[in-house]
Formats: sequence, structure tokens, C-alpha cells
Amino acid sequence: MIVMKFGGTSVADATRVQQVASLVEGQPSPRVAVVSAAAGVTNLLLDAARGAAAEGDEFVARLTAEIRARHFAVADGIADDHERAAALAILDQLHAALDDALADVSRAGVLSARDSDRIVATGEKAMSVLLAAMLRSRGTPATHVWADRVVGTDDRYGGARPDRARTRELAALEVRPHLDNGLTVVFTGFIGRAPDGSTTTLGRGGSDYSATLLGAALDADEVQIWTDVPGVLTADPRQVPEARVVPGISYEEAQELAHFGAKVLHPRTIRPAVSLGIPVRILSTFAPNEPGTLVTREAPAESVKAVTALSNLMLLTVDVPELEDLAAASAAVFGALGGNRIEVVAASQASSRRRMTYVVDANGHGGCAQVSRRMKAALERAEVEAEVACEENVALVAAVGEGAAAVPQALSQLLAVLGRAGIPVLSTNQQLSNVALTVAVFAKDAARAVQALHSAFIGSQPASSRARRPRRAELLSESLRVG
Repeated sequence: MIVMKFGGTSVADATRVQQVASLVEGQPSPRVAVVSAAAGVTNLLLDAARGAAAEGDEFVARLTAEIRARHFAVADGIADDHERAAALAILDQLHAALDDALADVSRAGVLSARDSDRIVATGEKAMSVLLAAMLRSRGTPATHVWADRVVGTDDRYGGARPDRARTRELAALEVRPHLDNGLTVVFTGFIGRAPDGSTTTLGRGGSDYSATLLGAALDADEVQIWTDVPGVLTADPRQVPEARVVPGISYEEAQELAHFGAKVLHPRTIRPAVSLGIPVRILSTFAPNEPGTLVTREAPAESVKAVTALSNLMLLTVDVPELEDLAAASAAVFGALGGNRIEVVAASQASSRRRMTYVVDANGHGGCAQVSRRMKAALERAEVEAEVACEENVALVAAVGEGAAAVPQALSQLLAVLGRAGIPVLSTNQQLSNVALTVAVFAKDAARAVQALHSAFIGSQPASSRARRPRRAELLSESLRVG
């Protein structure tokens, strides 16, 4: 059984939805297609939700009219009159519910996270209706299923945490019978179901996450993430024009690449597939015959497969004069960071100098002045004497590959490459059990660092196997059970 996920650019208009329908039909049954909202619709919905609380009826009406027009334009591409009429009837109900939700926000004068999720879910729900109707009009039996009946979550609206056990139970009730009856199921990404039955959203990367959550719940043979790039690349092609697709990576490598800034996957996307060993394949709707990248438990071993950079970070250093205060200082710092929801991207400690180094996400936290103030206050409360320093405009560059960090000379080689390029290194990290070597550099040097490391460790030769890579059509003839 295959779960296929299609992002917003893949379902942007009627032509794209027709192409997606063709791709779905090209996969063996049973199959599930997980869809995002059409590109741009989620932003329109968010703007309408915020506008309902502050901007007035005319502003909201203009946005909802545009949302309706986007959905009706896709519906116009449904060839069968009966299926088109049925889809339009459901869309009318969805749009009426949207109007009611926006009116509730307008009356309240404030947009709650719960109402925001209820409103934003309209985009995914509409697209699931449209793709299912499109498939039926082409002669493919299909039905839509909304994830707020299946993906169990908690009630943290805007960034809900999934309940995998509950999702498995609900998938057996709401999805499996349709598959057993020979239907293609079109499923909404991004949204879930709170314990009280209300609609939640899963936050950033939620649609990909939905696909792997459902894949795990249904014991899928493979999860496919169809996007606008041809797979996981050895580097950002805007920084490294000769970057190419990596044919195969491990779960660990995929999670590290996502954590350190590779945009093709969100860090949590892979997690549901890991415990069951479900392969995840990254493919492009714009190059459907290309093989993409296959993510499995084990992958071809190469010292470095990709280089990536995560920017907009800060580098915090905490110097503790007394060795016996290190543990208390660490607890105070992590408590303050966690309490302020500041994400720690990397951390290291040099006991000989009693220095702790933290690379943290700088978004929305007021810069070094505010973060340093919070750290100092936390250390004072813990009665720890320490000096706190902070550097803004920092990037973390990662060279990712199974076993790379276990090579004794790898870090020295990496530092030598950056030294020859004239790039100052602010901090480094190497662990034997990890699959990434990381260095913190000034953000202005990040692109040059990526270019230099890619040239030194990866070069311009074909990745992995030096033989011709199979095309997508050849891979379809293989057994789906590759994990």
C-alpha cells in the first residue's frame, strides 16, 4: 500500500490537479493521496482570519471571494458534469462554514488559535474534495476523508502533537474500509482531531507529517513525498549550482539534513516511518520520471553526502569560573531557554575552560540583548557566577553523511577547507555516534562555507553508485517493499 503526499505547488490549479490524478492512477492499489491546500490559499485563509478580527467585512469578503474563485477554477477542470456538480455542492458547504467561522471571529474581535485552525483547514478539505472528484471523473473510484476524523492529536491548536495510537485506531475505522473496497482515498494533510473532536493543525511541515503518520497507521509499504524539487540535493542549488540529487539516504541522515536547514523535509516528517522501517521517497511532480531520493533505515555509506546551512541563529557562550557550578549553570540555561521556547540547535561544553556553547534559533526573541538578559537572570536565580556572551547573525553549517563524524581526521579536514577559504569558525561539534559535522560561522560566510565544503567533500562526480541511475519508470517495476 502506498501513501502519496502532494504539496501546494503540485495542486496549484486545474492542470496541476489533473497531473496529480494521473500520478495517483499510475501507482498500484491500495493507495492514499494526501493533499495540501492549493498554493497560496492557506495564506489567504490566514489573512481572512486575522482580518475578521481587525480589518472589517469588506476586506474579508474580498479574500473569501478570491478563495472561492481559486476552488471553482479547479472544479472547472472536472470533466464529468455530475462529479463537478457534486464537488461544487460540497465546496458551497465548506465556504458557508468558512463564512460562519469568520463571522464568529468578527463578533469576538479576536482570533483564537482554535478558530484559526478551524478556518485554515478549509484549504485542505476543499482540495481533497476536488482531487477525489477529478479522479472519479477519470474513471477511478475515489473518496475523500478529512483528517480531523482520523489523525488524533492533543489540543495545542496551531501546533498540535499527534497521538499515534489513537490515529491507528481511527485509520482502521475511517480509512481502511475504503481501501478494502477498492477506492483511492484522498486525505487532507496538515490537520487533525483534538480530544473534543475540534479541528487542529500540525504546524510547519504538517502535510508531510500527516503522510508519514497515516503511512505508519496503515502499515504502508512506502510513503512518497511529491514536491517541487527532484529529491534531496547535495546542497542548496542557489549556493552550489552543481548540486545534484542524492539517490539514497538513511533515516538519520534525512533527519539531520532537515534539522540543519534542508527545506525538502521537516525534521519530524521521518519519525513515524522509522519504527516500522517504512521507506520514504522524495519525488518531484515537475520531473515525475526521475527516481528522486529514497530514505530507508540503511543507505549507501559515504563520508559526506550533503552540505547545508541553517541561518538566523545566535551563539551563546557561558563561562563558569567554578567547576562545581557547571551542572547548575547548565540546568539554569536550559531551563531559561526552554521556558522562553528558544530552540537549541546545537550545544557543546569544554570542561577544561568551563565554557558552554549554545547555538540557538534567533527568531522572535529580541536578539542578543534580551536573550542574554534572560540567561543572566536565570543564572542569578541559581546563584551561579558566570559570564554570558552572545553573537548575532550566526549560521550553522553541517556536513552530513553516515560515519562522517567517526572519521578521526574529518573535522581537521573540514577546518582546513574553511581555513583555506578564509572563513572564521566560531565553534565546532563532532560526535562518533552522529552523522553530521557542524561548524558555526558568521551568517555572511555561510554560502561560501557550503560551496567550499561541497567542492572538497562531494565535488562534481555522480553521487553514490557510479552506474546510471534508474529512471522512475524502472523503479515502479520493483517490489514496493524495500525497507
